[in-house]
Amino acid sequence: MFLGYDCVISISSRKRIADKLEEVNVNKLSFKSIVGIAQYLNPMIRGWVHYYGKFKMYELTKVFRLLSARLVWWARKRYKRYKTSIKRAYRWFFRIQEQFPNLFYHWKMGYAN
Repeated sequence: MFLGYDCVISISSRKRIADKLEEVNVNKLSFKSIVGIAQYLNPMIRGWVHYYGKFKMYELTKVFRLLSARLVWWARKRYKRYKTSIKRAYRWFFRIQEQFPNLFYHWKMGYAN
């Protein structure tokens, strides 16, 4: 029995967002702190959450996991102490998430990885 279509983000839309993140090249942004990156990315993230997250917000988890990985790579390039250890870089990232839960728009909405 067919009950209708389910509203979720399509695979091609997820790929389009991943391509946009690649185009922005987060890990090569030259901001001095993560606050600058948050101010730069928040309008895009807000748009994705409002457009694609209207029905099933958890479907955006893969996109935000990719964004988190890109932010960790940025930290590894920016700060020498995280260059050699990805574990340390992820610990830094989770500490930032804990200390500033409203820094990125998707963190405000409850998407903490």
